[in-house]
Amino acid sequence: MARIVHLAMRVEDIEKAAEFYSKVFGFKQVTVPGLRSTVRYLTDGTVHIAINQIRSGKNEQPAIDHFGVEVESVDKCIAEVSKFGCKVVSEPGKAVKFNAPGGIIVEAVPVGTKPGIGD
Repeated sequence: MARIVHLAMRVEDIEKAAEFYSKVFGFKQVTVPGLRSTVRYLTDGTVHIAINQIRSGKNEQPAIDHFGVEVESVDKCIAEVSKFGCKVVSEPGKAVKFNAPGGIIVEAVPVGTKPGIGD
């Protein structure tokens, strides 16, 4: 069974947002080796929040960007969602984003690739 593993958002100040979610809700920051400096990962122990810095010059607004669903096989997931007319909106790779019906972006993520709370 698939499960939601992360929710990604775009914000104007990643440090302020990370501090807010940590102090108000008790989320823990997750250290991810090689993670770019424009994102912070926090977790409630089950679901991760990826807090992404708004990119200057891209006319982006603060928003929920996408959510990730852990799947056994990204390739099989993409084959299945294509039957519903979903279009892939990211480069092929380990994880793949697509537009779900209704326009929400979903990211198919391989099982075990998101860090745990102790990682």
